[in-house]
Amino acid sequence: MFLFRQSPPEKDGNDNSTLFSVKFKTTERTGYAAPLSNYIASSYAEPPEAYRDDLRVLDELRESATAALDVNTSVLKRNTRYYGQLSFILSKFPADVNIGFTWYNAFDREASVSCQDLYFEKASVLFNIGAIYSQLACRENRNDKESLNRAFGYFQNAAGVFSYLRLKVVSETRTQVTTDLSAYMLTTLENLMLCQAQECVWHRSVLGHMKDANIARVAQQVAELYDLAIESGSQGSLAGTIPGNWLDHFKVKRMYFCAEAQYRKALDCLATSHYGEEVARLRMAQDYCCQAAEFISYDQRWSKTLRAAVIDLVQSLQELVDSNCTRAERDNDVIYLDPVPAASA
Repeated sequence: MFLFRQSPPEKDGNDNSTLFSVKFKTTERTGYAAPLSNYIASSYAEPPEAYRDDLRVLDELRESATAALDVNTSVLKRNTRYYGQLSFILSKFPADVNIGFTWYNAFDREASVSCQDLYFEKASVLFNIGAIYSQLACRENRNDKESLNRAFGYFQNAAGVFSYLRLKVVSETRTQVTTDLSAYMLTTLENLMLCQAQECVWHRSVLGHMKDANIARVAQQVAELYDLAIESGSQGSLAGTIPGNWLDHFKVKRMYFCAEAQYRKALDCLATSHYGEEVARLRMAQDYCCQAAEFISYDQRWSKTLRAAVIDLVQSLQELVDSNCTRAERDNDVIYLDPVPAASA
């Protein structure tokens, strides 16, 4: 019997962030004690009373893991412990033992699946473990290296969870799952977490004042990862599942990091006296910034889904690139007279 819906929908508290976290799946209360007691009595010919305390602890473990989800390492530990118990239970009981589970779609709180399938329960709990990692990462301060290291680790863990969920766990389910557990959605989540992990590396590189050539390589890697996120997130089957602003976010971030890569390469050219190439790189960075600005302008006129923090990020880089491009063109025209290669060179 389902008594009440647990974990009420949380609001997106990251409107001022350039990073996305994954929301929790929510569930209804259910219990293991009565169904498993009946199964033990009928299948094992043992007195179920001998397992009363164990079953009570199991019910309490599910309650603590799924009710009032918050973002801290204690909740992560409770969900991880519950996930481990589910793996143990599945080694002792059939997946379709008479226990009803209801889980709601993390991205559509009106969509749900109800079934008697322990593998579906296991997949949903693992999804929430990935969501916790993503939210822990987004709460880290990105202005110091230690926090960035933690955020990087959390995003990598989240990516690993969504990958394992897609490759190993969902395939074991015996019922139709919610669309947030589809292969395309889990691939998109994995790609997003990898993008954001690499962004942490980029932030750390900038804070650490690494060579511009190295920062450019990291920025290019971030842009390539956003390409993968765009590809997986654009699958037609995700039209009603993926949040409406995610693809726009992916596209703008890709343009931003392409511009950042060219800007950093231009700074490296300046340092090595390649003045013509510096101009070419800055012009390429300008093109990417203009593409992003046009996309933002369209978004602000119509859908208004992009976060202010992302818009500010693009505008700041565009101002920096424009001023440097003006200076580089003037200096090269008047002083250096270095041939400017074509953008494709």
